[in-house]
Amino acid sequence: MTSRIGSEPRRDGRQAGFTLLELLVVTLILMVLVGVSVPKFGRTFRHLQLQVFASDVAKLLTYANRRAVATGEVLRIHFDVDGRRYWLTRAQEASPEAKFERVSDKFGRVASVPGSISIASSTREVTFYPDGRADRFDMFIFDDSQAGYRLVTDVRTGRVKLLESHGTDRR
Repeated sequence: MTSRIGSEPRRDGRQAGFTLLELLVVTLILMVLVGVSVPKFGRTFRHLQLQVFASDVAKLLTYANRRAVATGEVLRIHFDVDGRRYWLTRAQEASPEAKFERVSDKFGRVASVPGSISIASSTREVTFYPDGRADRFDMFIFDDSQAGYRLVTDVRTGRVKLLESHGTDRR
């Protein structure tokens, strides 16, 4: 004797299950939902990458400011805009002819700008002095969207400001 749970055909002669048309409609709905959501995830990832990169550059600038005051060194961050890289150097004295050498710890490594991000700065380097001052520096960090970030140094205090920027703010 067989069980009546699913092993016998229905009394009206039809079998239980989904038709091919029903399966195609559900598949089509799922494809449309995925097609709409994937580009949004891509934009979110690019914006997050932009935000993390801007924060990393701001942290390096802040580190250079604080280390210059704490150690009495003159620190300079070089930005190679065309080569898409940047690095931290130091000099023992604050004179125009002082020789700068690359810092040997993890902050002295040459860092790269991620491929989808562009930078534009007012100068190719920014210097931080032992008395807390810094060179005037203004940098825009942006991607192909209209949003980005702006980094600005305060020349008297050496403080670094990270501001959200919109496409119309870029120079």
